Amino acid sequence: MNEIEILAGRLNEFKHKFNGRVEFSDVDSFSVVHNLTYLYWLEWARTDYLFSLGLEKKIDFFKRELPIMTVHHTVNYFSSLNFPDNYEVLTKVPKIGESSIVFENIIRKTQNKEANIVLYAKSVLVYVDFESKVPQRMPDLIRNLVSEFEGTGDENFK
Repeated sequence: MNEIEILAGRLNEFKHKFNGRVEFSDVDSFSVVHNLTYLYWLEWARTDYLFSLGLEKKIDFFKRELPIMTVHHTVNYFSSLNFPDNYEVLTKVPKIGESSIVFENIIRKTQNKEANIVLYAKSVLVYVDFESKVPQRMPDLIRNLVSEFEGTGDENFK
């Protein structure tokens, strides 16, 4: 099995979906979505995931209540999107460490009832003290909300 087939077999693990459409400003001179744009979409999907858990949407939420910083991205591109393709970003959290939270994402093209996998990404974010920027233990509230949403048991979120 190749990586796309493996990911296709895992799609039901991703309970959160964020939908969008490629805008003209998202594409480069080759009419292909610029690789940096995908990183913005991944961030929007992660943010939407957290808000879908019931966390309050406030302007300073990620500054004061959940200051998390991205420390690692891995992105595998399989194909590209073009203007004006429709897409969805699938998100899951497979693990929360002492101070880190791991996000997995799949972006799929959803044009004409197709659902072609465009990319797979894994991101690690770290919960930090807002003032000192020193890593801190991820709050139990986040651990509990994610564990309940993902339904995978507490061993991945201790």
